[in-house]
Amino acid sequence: KVKVEGYFFLRWSFIMKEESFLLKYILTITSAAVAETVTFPLDLTKTRLQVQGELNRTKSYRGMLRTAAGIVRNEGFFKLWKGLQPAVLRHVVYSGCRMSFYEYIRDHIFKKDSNTGVYPLWKAIPTGMIAGGAAQFLASPTDLVKIRLQTGGNAPRYKGTFDAFRAIVKEGGVIGLWKGWAPNCQRAAIVCLGDLTTYD
Repeated sequence: KVKVEGYFFLRWSFIMKEESFLLKYILTITSAAVAETVTFPLDLTKTRLQVQGELNRTKSYRGMLRTAAGIVRNEGFFKLWKGLQPAVLRHVVYSGCRMSFYEYIRDHIFKKDSNTGVYPLWKAIPTGMIAGGAAQFLASPTDLVKIRLQTGGNAPRYKGTFDAFRAIVKEGGVIGLWKGWAPNCQRAAIVCLGDLTTYD
């Protein structure tokens, strides 16, 4: 047993040392998942404020704090994290991929200056936008499910994350999972324009 455990420990250490891609990917999605969990109530209240006119509510919320208080009062405290699971799944795809895409494009396509080793701004800007947009396209299904769960209120349409995936596919086919992908990708490209451009 000790030999087996020792083998897997050494093997894992070897992977972490030699395969920097895997280590960076794990660290990226872990940090993103923690940040998402901490700030998720803000995202939920923002979404509720944005779509409350479409939810046929008799009483509208005003302001972030009143919206959060209303959710706690009417649905329960932990409903402030409703939709967290697909949000974390999104980061497994989005956050990990955008960093990986950025580094691949930087190192293998546009490349750093051979003399100074610097990655110039005029290359970093399109690299960040391409990486962000491409990663968001891949993560769009989880984003859609997150929004659907967040807007459920006291009468949720789905039992959970995977039920939402199943229902969306049943309604609109697999392509239905990418509903709204264009504005999402545009937003991600703009965010990563400022985010990833300053990475180097």
